[in-house]
Amino acid sequence: RYLLGLFRRFVKKEAAALGREGIKVKFLGRLGDFSPEVRQEMRDAEKATAKGKAGQCNVCLSYGGRDEIVRAVRKITASGKKGKEITEELISSNLDTAGLPDPDLIIRTSGELRLSGFLAWQAVYSELYFESKYWPDYGEKDLDKALSAYTKRRRRFGAN
Repeated sequence: RYLLGLFRRFVKKEAAALGREGIKVKFLGRLGDFSPEVRQEMRDAEKATAKGKAGQCNVCLSYGGRDEIVRAVRKITASGKKGKEITEELISSNLDTAGLPDPDLIIRTSGELRLSGFLAWQAVYSELYFESKYWPDYGEKDLDKALSAYTKRRRRFGAN
């Protein structure tokens, strides 16, 4: 209850601040796991920030990459699609991240050297950066360091 209360205060306070900065907020994951009141607060935050053009903040809740893929396939099959009608594009358009570009860079904090199922479909060509610091301690200088490392990489998107 306490953590959910913190989250609800975050949604109200931070979404408003992000909206003032032109940042669009989107919630991803199994949002049906939350109470109707919390889901309404998420929808309100998304609606209030929907016109943001400066960037987007995606908040993953009750999220797992495999679960996201399973939910997408279920939506597709429920629509009557079968076999060869199911394409990568169709799956992508039914994921929580539909309409968003795949991430170019994923930064994993905490010293873990794995993604733990995060964005399992979308991360296929993402560059990965691992940081030993935990998220609360990760700051602007750390982000600059990660971005600097990223700019030195040669992206091949699966080619040699």
